Amino acid sequence: MLTRSFPRLVLLALFLGLAITLADLPGTARTFAAVDKLPDLGMAVFKNLSIEEPGGGRRLLRFSARIVNIGSGPIETRGSRPNTSTDTMSVQQRIYDSAGGFRDVATTAIMYYAGDAHKHWHIKNLQTYELFRLDDGNKVGTSVKEGFCFLDSFAYNLSLPGAPANPVYTKQSTPKVCAKGNPSALEAIMGISVGYGDRYGWHLPDQYVEVTGLPAGDYRFKGTADKANWFLEENENNNCTWTDIRIAATGTTAKTLRNSGDSVACS
Repeated sequence: MLTRSFPRLVLLALFLGLAITLADLPGTARTFAAVDKLPDLGMAVFKNLSIEEPGGGRRLLRFSARIVNIGSGPIETRGSRPNTSTDTMSVQQRIYDSAGGFRDVATTAIMYYAGDAHKHWHIKNLQTYELFRLDDGNKVGTSVKEGFCFLDSFAYNLSLPGAPANPVYTKQSTPKVCAKGNPSALEAIMGISVGYGDRYGWHLPDQYVEVTGLPAGDYRFKGTADKANWFLEENENNNCTWTDIRIAATGTTAKTLRNSGDSVACS
């Protein structure tokens, strides 16, 4: 009886050994693991570049900017603070995965409340706008604007996989989106869905670079998304756009010479 069973026992042992070996292979478990659906932040080409002369000899380079998400998942940030005595909120990035789950990742970004014309919470310096001389590359100006409440304000490319048919992050979807009009909020959410973007018009407060006293000439105006690299993305090498412009000594025209296109490397 033992003799007849022996081949079967050997086969069973070999089968179990093979199963254990396969389970231990580095790639086997990961085959079935959930995969992060990361965002990919970029900047669309600037629009409405012009010079404003508000008086007193001042000259301002005005512009419209658009930050976009061309990744496989949303950029979603969640701010929180323990109490109203703490002026700023710490920020976590929520990353969704292919299995429908998510994880929260701590960042060094901060949210703060602006009680000016905006009256909502902002992430500080999500976007950076800089002006450089075209001949020597020296930086000669930076945008005054430093706070951004980003959401799905326009459809950018809904053909991207995972792009929702309708905007998800809006001030109507939940009061926590930017916590508008609530300086006492303990939590705030901001985000941009796949295929959507957020628009900042030229007329908004602080949407300019001071160019008072700059000599007439050619300049490169550059926009960068997440310059501090706070947030995890699919591609960290396409976060910029730039436009070369000609600024005259007088007048309100900022002539466009050329631009980089949307979402290019920041070199």
